[in-house]
Amino acid sequence: MDTKAFSYRGQKNKLIALVFLILLSGLWSCSSGGNKKNSENVAEGEYSGTLRVGHVVGICMSPLFLAHHLGYFEEEGLSVELVWMQNPGDGMNLLNSGELQLTHHPFTNTLRAVDQGADLKIVAGSGMHGLVSLAQPELGISTVKDLLPLRRMGIKAGNQRLNSLELTFYGLIRDQGMTYDDFDMKYFFDHFSMQSAFVNKEIDICTHVEPYATLLSDNHGAVRIGSSVDTWGEGSPDCVVTVQSEFIEKYPETLRKYTRAILRADRYVKANMQQAVVYLNEGKYYRVDSLTLASALPRQPPGVDLRKGLPGLEKAIRHMVELGYMKKAPENLVDLTILEEVLLEENISNQP
Repeated sequence: MDTKAFSYRGQKNKLIALVFLILLSGLWSCSSGGNKKNSENVAEGEYSGTLRVGHVVGICMSPLFLAHHLGYFEEEGLSVELVWMQNPGDGMNLLNSGELQLTHHPFTNTLRAVDQGADLKIVAGSGMHGLVSLAQPELGISTVKDLLPLRRMGIKAGNQRLNSLELTFYGLIRDQGMTYDDFDMKYFFDHFSMQSAFVNKEIDICTHVEPYATLLSDNHGAVRIGSSVDTWGEGSPDCVVTVQSEFIEKYPETLRKYTRAILRADRYVKANMQQAVVYLNEGKYYRVDSLTLASALPRQPPGVDLRKGLPGLEKAIRHMVELGYMKKAPENLVDLTILEEVLLEENISNQP
C-alpha cells in the first residue's frame, strides 16, 4: 500500500471539505445579511416589492402618469406598476386584498368601501375641477338651471352609479331643487359606453370627466352646463390617492417617496403644460388625440395637495349619505400627515 499517496489523498479531501465549508459559510452569511437588510428596510418604513397602483383614465391621473413617464418614481428608488381598472370599484377590492398597494380613483369608491368596513385612508389628491355635466345642443340650454322647465319631460340623463360623476350631477340638480325623479336616469358600466351613447344621441345629458368631456364638447357639440366646481367649490377633488391604513403604519418612508414623486409631477404639469401634453401623449395614457388632450389638461389641473378640497369633499360625503350609498359620514377618513410633511420639507407653504 502506498501510504504517502493515501496520506496525500486524505489531506486533499480535507482541504476540499474545508473550502466547501468556507464557501457554504460565505453563502449563509450573504443570505443572512440580505435578510437582515430587508428586515431593516421594512423596519425603516420601506416597502421592498413593486408598488402596484390602480388607476382610471381621467386627466386627474396626470400626476401619476407623468411621474411614471418621466421616471420620478425610479429616482425615488421606487418600482411602480400601473394597473388600469375599467370599473373603479374593482380597485377597492384589489386594494383590500393586497393585490394593489395604492389607488388613484374617484373618492366615492373609497367612501363606499370604508362604509362597508374597509380600513382605508385618503392620503393625497390627484386631480380637481374636471367633472362636467353636458347637454345635447338640441336641448337649447346652457346651465343646469335651464333644466327646470324640462322636468318630468323624459330627459334621458346618463351617468355611472356610485361615482364622482354621479355625485357631481346630483349636487348640481339638488342645488336647483331637482331630484332624479325629474329625469329618465340611464346608468352605464364605464366611461366609454356612456360616451358612445351620448355621441349616438341615445341620451340627452351626461356627466363625464376630462379629457372625454372636452372630446364631447369640442368634437361633438356638447354644451357644458355645470361642473364639480359649481357644486363643491374651488379645489374640490375628482380623484384621490387611497391606501390601507396598515400601509401607512408599516411603510411611511415609501409613502413619503411616492408623495414626493407625484407632487413633483403636479408642479411640472402646472409649470409646463404644453410639454406635459407631449409627454402624456407619448405615453398613450389617454384614448384621445393630442389636440383634445391639450385642451383638456388645463381644465382639470393636478390637485395632489388636497387641503383646499376638504370642504368640497365633506359636501360630497353628505350627498352620498342622502343617496343611501353610506350609512353615515366616516370619521378619520383623511390622513394628510405625510403629505404635509413632504410639503414642509420642500419649503412649500404649509398653509392650504
